Amino acid sequence: MFTDVLNLLGYMCTYLVGTMTLANQNFGESVYEPGSSFVMAKFDGVLGLSYPTLSKDLGLPVFDNMMNQNKVDQPVFSFYLSTNGFGGELLLGGVDEELFVPPINWVPVTLKGYWQIKIDEVKLQGTTTFCRSHSCQAIVDTGTSLISGPTFEIQILQQLIGASPTSIGEYVVNCTRISSLPVVSLVLNGVEYFLTDIIYNKEICISGFQATDVSSSVGHMWILGDVFLSQVYSIYDRGQDRVGFAQFSDKVKRSV
Repeated sequence: MFTDVLNLLGYMCTYLVGTMTLANQNFGESVYEPGSSFVMAKFDGVLGLSYPTLSKDLGLPVFDNMMNQNKVDQPVFSFYLSTNGFGGELLLGGVDEELFVPPINWVPVTLKGYWQIKIDEVKLQGTTTFCRSHSCQAIVDTGTSLISGPTFEIQILQQLIGASPTSIGEYVVNCTRISSLPVVSLVLNGVEYFLTDIIYNKEICISGFQATDVSSSVGHMWILGDVFLSQVYSIYDRGQDRVGFAQFSDKVKRSV
């Protein structure tokens, strides 16, 4: 999502990724970064892992070059995002079977740009609240911290969970009410995922939802960011154009 707001210069480079050497890879240097998010961020750059249609004029994304140069065993990468502040894992070329338990719920990609999938329903306390009459489209994005959705729907959702707006556009809940917040769940490919943690910042109790109007040919879309992705093991399959979600193994649960 970041490339939409950055001005970039392109260079051809050789990348070192772990023990892998990747030749002839385009590198985009940011020459203008609007807002304060990039100043405050703890990362040094953005590694784009979406489809080539989003790379604009900068050539193939890193993972496409890895596949073309036979640097990975499978056309798959996967994420484990930790919730305890000690990082996580990005595995390029496969999955880490120690971190999840079968089955994997495979959700087809609906449009090859972002990792875009369909949300069957968004529920609150077991009742379908959004995407009721028709399914919604969503982007699965590790580069987005919260769960985002169309402004109208998210404002309703914030009210239903008792979140109040702040002067800087965030929503907060009363910290004493965290244990009694309504249960929000997502249904993806017929499987319901209960969001056991919808608070993004425990110290000041920021809601894990934000309003972002991302337009597409099918209307405004949702973005499933880290608030959701930190609660599942996620797999991105370029070979079969699908996203997989699986429950964490006991090994992960013990580390949380």
